[in-house]
Amino acid sequence: MALTTKELVGYLRAEFAKANRWRMGSFFLQFLVSLPAAVSVLVPDQNKVILYWLAITSIVLLAIWWGLNRSYSRCRSAAHAARRAALLLGGLNTPLSATEIQSLRERFTVNQSEARRLEKSDYYSTQLSPGPARLAEMLEESALYSENLQRISANVMLLILGIFLLCFLAIGFGMTPHVERETFYTVVRVFMAILVFVMSADLLGAYYSHHSASKEIREVRKRLTNADRAGYPVADVLLAFSDYNAAVECAPESVPFVYQCYAKDLELRWNTYQADRANARVTP
Repeated sequence: MALTTKELVGYLRAEFAKANRWRMGSFFLQFLVSLPAAVSVLVPDQNKVILYWLAITSIVLLAIWWGLNRSYSRCRSAAHAARRAALLLGGLNTPLSATEIQSLRERFTVNQSEARRLEKSDYYSTQLSPGPARLAEMLEESALYSENLQRISANVMLLILGIFLLCFLAIGFGMTPHVERETFYTVVRVFMAILVFVMSADLLGAYYSHHSASKEIREVRKRLTNADRAGYPVADVLLAFSDYNAAVECAPESVPFVYQCYAKDLELRWNTYQADRANARVTP
């Protein structure tokens, strides 16, 4: 059974939504894994049974996190496969072979009914005829969304890091007058235990990855603009397609709920850009 662009859009949206749910679960579970370490600081050494169960809890939570992370990776991989296929099929109008269709279906983690509920015929806003120009415009639209979502996600990660830094400074300056008290050392130990979560979640690495991806995708957009002026050479469009895929697939997924918050604004920006470019093309 053949796959249409509309069906592939349903699959990619369903897979990305599922991947985001797994990612949120994985993120919060990472935080829970760090909690037993923080609690153990407050438990006296003689309470060995409590310390033992805290250690067991950490191991169990870590195993669950590993399972969630694997599920997230599978959904994310399936979503990107559907996205690549939707761009090529929708842009070039070239049917997929039976082998490729079977390969895609084997990678999908959502069923057909879930995907059908999220089908959207106007997901890519382009009216051009199939060919390099249509594929390039679909790429450019995707790049506009991805660039901004990655930039916003980088800012969110920076904000979280800033909050942890402020907490550290508040503890440092607030407890300095009481440095001789045992409470100060306990608070510091708890905070250092919570830092395990910060490092395991790799917030600084996530910030850098989001920021770097935003810059790389912006460069792809510039190249697509130049390709528009040159009449969309096939080689230029395919190279931009390859580099865009590499950028978005190496980057972390955007922070949950960012897309929902900014979707209308980004849609308006794209529609305005399309209208301005259309006017420029007809203006001598």
